[in-house]
Amino acid sequence: MPSQPDGTLGPRISYIGCWYKNDMYSHNCSNFVESLRGCGVNVDVVTSNCRCFSSAQRFDIAVDELINSDCTVIKLPHAPSNPGKKKHGVLKYLAVKLFRLDLWLAIARGVIYYRKTRSADVIQYDQVLEAFGCIPLYMLLALGGKSGRNVIVTVHEIDPFQQKHRWVNRMYGKCWKIFVYSNHMKQALLGMGVESDKVKIIKYASVIPQLTPRPRTRYIYFGGHFILRGKGYDALLGALEILKFRRVKVRLLLYVGHGCNGLEEAQAMASRRGLDDVIEWGEFFTGAELATAYQKCKACIIPYTSGSARHPVTSAMANATPVIATRAADIPEYLGPHGIYVDGSPESIANAISDVEAGRVDLDRLGAELRARASSELDVRKVVDSLVAEYSAERSPA
Repeated sequence: MPSQPDGTLGPRISYIGCWYKNDMYSHNCSNFVESLRGCGVNVDVVTSNCRCFSSAQRFDIAVDELINSDCTVIKLPHAPSNPGKKKHGVLKYLAVKLFRLDLWLAIARGVIYYRKTRSADVIQYDQVLEAFGCIPLYMLLALGGKSGRNVIVTVHEIDPFQQKHRWVNRMYGKCWKIFVYSNHMKQALLGMGVESDKVKIIKYASVIPQLTPRPRTRYIYFGGHFILRGKGYDALLGALEILKFRRVKVRLLLYVGHGCNGLEEAQAMASRRGLDDVIEWGEFFTGAELATAYQKCKACIIPYTSGSARHPVTSAMANATPVIATRAADIPEYLGPHGIYVDGSPESIANAISDVEAGRVDLDRLGAELRARASSELDVRKVVDSLVAEYSAERSPA
């Protein structure tokens, strides 16, 4: 593999992605970046303030909220696409509704991403939403295509803007490569007209931590950034009610992404159902805290009906924690035959937990199988080895 003048391997990469320290996307991004650097690859991180930052609404960024300062930061305000007068103020509400401030800021962000990555041989863009949505990517590709730069996009989420304005999806034709984390997401892109040959499925990688023997006494559930959307939260509460009626005592650690939408309503729902003594609430865990949280649990509950469950699924697998889950979205692609599958109804979830509590499930065997699958397929070091080869490949002529 060719090296750079400074001794690093392969091409010089600019990695555009979330660098907010309390977010599942930055958790994934930083795992990749640190592993790439560990392989001797020259990687520069370019990031921006998004909805999660306390400084999101200003030309600033809260430095102490970054993973570290080893990055280039673009300081542009975040303007929500659907602001509320009470939360964001009348001026911002009118600026978005009348003058589409959110779109102009997204366009500006894309232009600055282009300018900040001029020295890169390869630009890796993590497509999520907001500051890392489809509009900045569109601008990056439009400008980068003229200079012949290789742009690789990893699609974590489909932006609502590109669903509404399908012409935007023509941008993917300018990508050198498109990575996705499941066949489920690949099919979503193909449905938008993206060429199949461009899309490659890779694994949502995880650090495989050391297992520490400890009692597993509770269950764990991740509510993400939108706990009331597609997460099966109401069904989970129904299951906990059923268990309480059956006098099956359980404890649930429920953690969410920082700034989770609907959190207060979700907590009120649990209180109204008399579940305050069952649920322990927490915010996003990373590193050793994440491993400890999962390794203290009998099972991870993922009753999702839509969206991505990659973070809780892979975290559970890496920490030998059995998973009670629906077959929604990409969950079966990761669990394979080693999941405790339910149909998503409160009764099915309650019955699965009852089986665990009654000892009718071999948790040790399931945990070991999931851990082995994670070590074989999801270890970030192995995934990064394959990415290094992708980054170093020659681009085929158009």
